[in-house]
Amino acid sequence: MLLYNHIVPLNRDNHRNLKIQIGLGTAAFARDTHYVPLAGSEFFQAARDYPIVFAGEKDDELGAVALLGLRQNENLFLDDKDAWREGCYVPAFVRRYPFVLAEGGKDGDYTVCLDDSFHAFSEEEGEPLFDDEGKDTEYLKDVIKFLNGYRAEIDRTRQFAQKLKELDLLVTREIRVSNREQKNFLLRDLKIVDESKLRKLDDRTIIQLSRDGHMGWIYAHLMSIGNASRFPQYMPQSVGEAEIS
Repeated sequence: MLLYNHIVPLNRDNHRNLKIQIGLGTAAFARDTHYVPLAGSEFFQAARDYPIVFAGEKDDELGAVALLGLRQNENLFLDDKDAWREGCYVPAFVRRYPFVLAEGGKDGDYTVCLDDSFHAFSEEEGEPLFDDEGKDTEYLKDVIKFLNGYRAEIDRTRQFAQKLKELDLLVTREIRVSNREQKNFLLRDLKIVDESKLRKLDDRTIIQLSRDGHMGWIYAHLMSIGNASRFPQYMPQSVGEAEIS
């Protein structure tokens, strides 16, 4: 799974003494990814920094992602200390790490899991996940609340993306950007909303999209595409031409 190395279910017995050192963690776990999934409720904040596009071939996989770089396995939003670039929005997919919800065997059943390879876990110091009686601490309760909220927003975003597909609004495009040395970077096979098709929608459909809050998401997505042109300024000058898809 993207970002995660070794996911295990959170167990009240096995992890009774587990703590997390909140101030110790860095975003090094996200260094080798050039995109992360994005919820529609994040579009307005994320559109200031990242190109927002759609990805996924199967209907149940189609969703939104924020592009973090121009090349495979490159995140341009981490500094040399593995901290997120100051002033830039940190996507919820990144903020939820090292926790995640895994779908259980029954429909609608989810299990709280964690990446036990995360270096900020400890049994000696940090914020405990369970109290002396083995009950969830307030910290863990907040984590679970965040995970459930994020899952609901991602589900809502998948429904939104599926609606775009049903309306035939998504088209495949490529984006070419250049740095100051005129070296080219090509982003291929990006799914974006076709503005010409959007303008041809009937009034009833436009009104429904607006009532659902989706028109705002669409415009935030369209506005965000231009952020790709800013990426080369974050890259080392020695980097040559490249492309990703």
